[in-house]
Amino acid sequence: MRLIANQETIDRLVEQGILFSEAFYAEYDRNSAGHAVAFLRGNFAGWRSTIHTLYHDCAEQIVDRVKARIQRPIPGEEIESAGGS
Repeated sequence: MRLIANQETIDRLVEQGILFSEAFYAEYDRNSAGHAVAFLRGNFAGWRSTIHTLYHDCAEQIVDRVKARIQRPIPGEEIESAGGS
């Protein structure tokens, strides 16, 4: 399915996802077990949930653009790739 939305809006959503990811990883690299990491992971999850509400199946195209730019797992996926649930 093709993502149909205003390009400026999509670009802003990508930038917002990048900012959430950068904040998450700055804290994760400092203290991976801290409360701030869980809070920031929740912020990213909320952002992702919101774009899924708006763009349904096409939302992952936005998430994929964020993932390509940050060159790290999406917050939440880092636990799964480390052998978690």
